[in-house]
Amino acid sequence: MLYPQYGIYLIPPPAVLYPMALAHHVMSSEFNAHTAGRFMVHCTMKGFFKLAEGVSPDDFTPALDKLMAETPTFQTSYKGLWTNSGNEKKASFILWLERTPGIHQLHNAIWDIVRPYIAPDCRFSPREGAGPLFTPHITLAMADLPTEPGLREQALGLGEYMIDQLPKTEFTGRDMQLIEFESQNWEGSYWDTLRYRQLKGWRLPTA
Repeated sequence: MLYPQYGIYLIPPPAVLYPMALAHHVMSSEFNAHTAGRFMVHCTMKGFFKLAEGVSPDDFTPALDKLMAETPTFQTSYKGLWTNSGNEKKASFILWLERTPGIHQLHNAIWDIVRPYIAPDCRFSPREGAGPLFTPHITLAMADLPTEPGLREQALGLGEYMIDQLPKTEFTGRDMQLIEFESQNWEGSYWDTLRYRQLKGWRLPTA
């Protein structure tokens, strides 16, 4: 059955977004790590969620409008790079962000708004790190880095170099987006046919 998923995301400022978007393209062309580039550059605040029957984004967007209008900008910074062990078929490469009070409070408030509208059979929300388990991050490569040792070291070296070129270690969280996703296979390799469109954006007021 085809149905949309939704998500709410922090979009980094242009000085971070632009080099990260280029990094997605470079990782795709050099190491066939293309999955992260199927998304816009983002930090997930509320990941994929399926809506309950009869619900549409119009039901919760007014509450999000109010939240975003009342939430000031906040600071966060790069915490460090992480890659999984590579023992799996493919590896990931992630830039962790500091879970500062501002970003954590906004994450919790977004969850509080959308939780009542999530379908009981949503397969993603129960597995998502939320509340005290929220770990903000920007994904450089999503489960498709090569794991052959020599190639993996080359890919990680390239990733580390690109992250080192980012202009600052701290940035202001300001821009948010509500996204609608489509896929032919939410129960399997959804990323192969993933498409998205931005439904709405917000700019938080200056702190």
